[in-house]
Amino acid sequence: MQLPALHRPQHHLCFFRLDSQFHLTLLTTLPADNILLPDAQLSLLSQLNETDRQQLAQLCAEQAPASIALSIQGRRWQCHLAPVENNHWLVSADIAQHQVQDTLGISEWQLQQAWAQASSPSLAACLPALMDLLMTEQKANRVVLWRHYGAEEILRPLYSQGLTFDLEPVKAQRRYLRTLQQRGGLSYSHCAHQPLLSAFTYLATDGIVHRLDIPLLIEQQLEGVISLEYVQARTPVTPSDMQFVAAIAERLAELITQTKPDNPQHSLAIDIAQFTPLLLRHTGQDFFNQLCMQLATLCQAEGVLVGLLSRQQQEVHVVACAMEGELQPPFSYHLSGTPCYRCLHQAQSILIYHHSVAESFPCDRMLTEHGMQGYIGLTITDQNKEPIGILALLFKQPLQDASQIQLLLEQLEHRMSAELLRRQDQEALKVAAVAFETQESLFITDHQMRIQQANHAFMQMSGYFSDTLLGRSALSLRIDNPEHASREAITHSLAQHQRWQGEQTLLRYNGESLPVNLRISQVKDKLGVIHHICALEDLSAHKAAHLRIETMAYFDELTGLHNRRYMVDHINLTVAQAESDATRGALLLLDLDDFKNINDSLGYAIGDQLLIQVAERLRLFIAHIEGASLARIASDEFVLIVSELGHGYTHAKTRAEQIAHGLLEQFSLPFEHDKLRLHLSASIGISLFPNAQLEHDEYLRQADTANHIAKQVAPGSHVFFSQEMADEIQDRLRISNDLQQALTNQEFSLHFQPQQRVSDNQTVGVEALLRWQPEGKSPISPGIFIPIAEETSLICDIGAWVLHTACAHFQRWQEASVAVDCLSVNISARQFHSPQFLTQLSQLLHQYPSCRHRLMLEVTEGVFLENLTDSRSRMAQIKALGVKISIDDFGTGYSSFAYLRELPADELKLDRSFVQYIDKRPQDKAIIACLLDLARTLNMDVVAEGIETEQQLATLNELKCPSYQGFLRARPMPEQELLLWLTQRDK
Repeated sequence: MQLPALHRPQHHLCFFRLDSQFHLTLLTTLPADNILLPDAQLSLLSQLNETDRQQLAQLCAEQAPASIALSIQGRRWQCHLAPVENNHWLVSADIAQHQVQDTLGISEWQLQQAWAQASSPSLAACLPALMDLLMTEQKANRVVLWRHYGAEEILRPLYSQGLTFDLEPVKAQRRYLRTLQQRGGLSYSHCAHQPLLSAFTYLATDGIVHRLDIPLLIEQQLEGVISLEYVQARTPVTPSDMQFVAAIAERLAELITQTKPDNPQHSLAIDIAQFTPLLLRHTGQDFFNQLCMQLATLCQAEGVLVGLLSRQQQEVHVVACAMEGELQPPFSYHLSGTPCYRCLHQAQSILIYHHSVAESFPCDRMLTEHGMQGYIGLTITDQNKEPIGILALLFKQPLQDASQIQLLLEQLEHRMSAELLRRQDQEALKVAAVAFETQESLFITDHQMRIQQANHAFMQMSGYFSDTLLGRSALSLRIDNPEHASREAITHSLAQHQRWQGEQTLLRYNGESLPVNLRISQVKDKLGVIHHICALEDLSAHKAAHLRIETMAYFDELTGLHNRRYMVDHINLTVAQAESDATRGALLLLDLDDFKNINDSLGYAIGDQLLIQVAERLRLFIAHIEGASLARIASDEFVLIVSELGHGYTHAKTRAEQIAHGLLEQFSLPFEHDKLRLHLSASIGISLFPNAQLEHDEYLRQADTANHIAKQVAPGSHVFFSQEMADEIQDRLRISNDLQQALTNQEFSLHFQPQQRVSDNQTVGVEALLRWQPEGKSPISPGIFIPIAEETSLICDIGAWVLHTACAHFQRWQEASVAVDCLSVNISARQFHSPQFLTQLSQLLHQYPSCRHRLMLEVTEGVFLENLTDSRSRMAQIKALGVKISIDDFGTGYSSFAYLRELPADELKLDRSFVQYIDKRPQDKAIIACLLDLARTLNMDVVAEGIETEQQLATLNELKCPSYQGFLRARPMPEQELLLWLTQRDK
C-alpha cells in the first residue's frame, strides 16, 4: 500500500508559537524539505545575531503586535508577532527569502575601513595580526612572506608563521615570477611535482601538498609574494578567497616598501601590554620571529637576536634575528670576544653598553660591520638559574635611557625562558627523530602494546601507513607459530625482565608473512608511564640464504633430488623410527649399468640430461609409494628408502621385491635426447631393516654390496643382501689389500705346464702360470685373485713381473740347452692396451734375446673386440718385434669366426669346456672338427686345453689336433720339477 503524498502548501507562510522563554514551536507544515529551523531546545535569542536579538527582545517586552525581519539558518524571515495568553506569541513568518553572506568580503571591507582610519604602522607591527587573519580565514598550515629582489630574481623570506621554516633565499624561475605577475595569483596541488615550484625544494621535505601564491604588486612591479601552504588538500580556491588574500597582499606591499624614518634616539615609554597578543597567540619559531620584529620596532633597535647556548657555552645558535627590519636566516657564532660572552659571565642578568660597543669589541664582526653603538644583553636562565640563552638588542645610535627597555626585558624573561627550554626539547627531539628514522625498523608502544609511533623503515617493512598503525596492538601484527614464543610468553617476559628478544612472524598489510627478529625494551618516562621500544630485523634474506645453503647441503644440484648427506641422516631417522614402531622397511640402491660408456662416448652433457630424465621417472614412480624417499648419492647411483612395509620379514621382502620390479620397469622404455634414443638398464641392491645387530650406516653398505653382486651376476636385475655375499665381498677386499704388498714381499712364483704334440706326446712348449703363496697363509687360487687384480691397475704390475720372470727362466733354459721351443705367457686386457706395453716388451726382448720368435702372448678374444682396429694395429706391432700371439679360451666369449681373419694371430687355444666331452658328445666333436679346419685354413696352430683322459686325447688324435696340455700328462709345476720332468721324458 502506498501512502498519499504529504500535502505541501503553495505559499511560504508558516505559523509558530513563541513561549516566554523564547522557544519556537512549529504549528503548520513547512513549504519545503530543505528549510532548516532553529533548535527548538534552545532559546531563539541565542541563535540570532546581536542586532536581531536586541530588536526581538525589545518588541516582546512591549507586549504589542509588531513586524520584524530575522536572519535564521541562511534565510531572511519576515515575521508578524501577535501576543496571546500566558505571555506567549503567535508568529506568522514568510521564510521564502534566501540569505547569502560573503564572510570574506565583509572581513575585507572591515579591514579596509580599519586601515583607512589607522595611522601608518610599521611592517613588523602589522605582520602578526595579518598572518593570524590569513591562517584563520584560509585555514593554512603556514604563511610565508617573501621579498622580491628583481636584479637577482631572488625571493627572500622575511617572515613565516605556522610550521617550522628555515629562512633561506630561493632563486625563483623567471617563468614562475612572470606567470604569477600576469595572473595575479597561482593555486597548486601536488606541489612537490609542479615544475614552476621546482626551486622551492623544501616543499617535498616539509610535506606541503597545496599552495596558494599571491603577488605583492606596486605599480605593476613585483615587490614580494605571500604564500599559503597546506599539508593536506584544501577546498578549491574561490574568487572570494583570491580577492581576500589579494587585499591583504596589497596592504603588505604598501608596508614592505615603506622606508624606516631615521628618528633620533629618545626616551622610550614601552608598555608590556603591547606584547600581550604575542605572548598569548604564538609559540615556537613564530614567537621568536615576532619577538625580534616587535622589539626592533618598539625599541627602535637596528638588530635583535635570540640565541640558544651550546652545551659547552662557547657558542650561540641564533634561533631568530631581525636586522634592519628583516628577519635573517638562522646562524651560529662564537661567544669569545663579544659582549654576549661578558653578559653571560657577570653577576647581573642584563648588560648595557650605551655607546662605542663596536670599538670595545673589535673581534665581533656583527657589531663592526653594522657600526653598532649601543648594546643591551639579557641572559636567559632556566628554573635552576643556569644560563640557557641570550637576547641582544643592537643600536646604531647611542642609548640615552635604557631603563624602559631593561624593565621590558625583565618582564619578558620568564616567557623567553619557557620558549627556549621548549626549543631545547625540540632540538633533542629532532636528534632523536633522526636516530629514530634509521634503516632499522622501529616502533614505540604504550604499556598495553598499542602502537604510538612507527618509523619509515618499519612502515616499508610492514606495508602499513601511519594512520592504520597508530593505536593498533603490536601483538596483532604477529602470526601465531608453534615454533615461536606466544603472546603470553612475551608479555610475561616483559613483566619479569623488562625486555624480550626472539623470532616472530610479521603479518604484512598485503597478507604476506615475513620472518623477523624482534627486540622489545621496556622504558619509563619522567612521569613513570611505561612505553615499549620495538626493533625488528628482516630475516627473510637470512632464511633464504640458509635455505640456499641447506639446499646445497642436502639436495643434488643436477636432479633436484636429495643428496647423499641428506639420505645418510634420513636413513638414521627412518631406521630408528622403524625400531620404535616394530615395523620393517627396505633400502634399495639403484646403479645404472655401464653408464660410464655413455659419458665417455657421448659426453657428460648428454649424460647429465639422461640422469635428469632418470631422476624424473624415479620421482614419478615413488610419488605413489607412501613413506618413500629418493636421493642421488653418486654420479649414477640412486637410493630409495621405503618405510612401513609391514611387520613380518616375508611380507616386507615381498613388498620390496615388487618395488624393485617397478623400478626396473622404468627402464623398459628408451630415453630420448635430441633425436637420440638410448636404452639404459639398472641393477638394484636391497637391504631390509631393522636389524638389531647393525649400525644404521651399515644398511647402505649392505645395499651397495648387493648391487655389486647384481652387476656381476646379471646386470639389470635385483639382489637382496645376504651374509654370504658380505663374506665374499669381505674376502675380496682382504685379497685386494694383500695384493698390494704381494710383489714387495716376493710372494708370487711361476709354475709351468708343458704343451705336447697329440701325435707323439713330444714337448713343443710350456705355459707360464702365476701362483700366490701369502706368507703364513694358504695358497690362493689364480681363479680368485687374478679377477680381483684385473679390477685394479695391479694387474699391469703383476703381469709385467710374470712376463719378466718367465723370460728370464726361458733365457736360462736356452743357454742350458733345455728342449723347450716356445714359452706362452698370459696377458691381461689392461696390460695389452697399456701405452707402455710395447716399450716394455721391446726392452724385454733386448734383455732376453732367446725369447724372440719363441715368446707366445696369450690374450682372450674379448680383449681384441673392445676395439678391433686398435687391437689389430697393436698385434701387428707386437708381431714385428718377433713375438707370437695366441687367442686364449677360444669359444667361451663372442666366438665370432669373422674377426679371426682380421687378426694376425698365430695360435688358437680351445677352452676345456669344448674338450671335456669331446669323446661323449658328437656335437662337441663336430665343433672341434670345424675349428680345426678353420685354423688350418688360416694357417694357425691349435692347442687344446684341459685334456684329462686318454679317450679325449684319442679323439683329438683322430681329428688331427696338433697340440694339447692338461693333467693327463703333466700338471703345472715349479721350474725344478719341470726341468726334472723334461729330463725324464728325454730318457
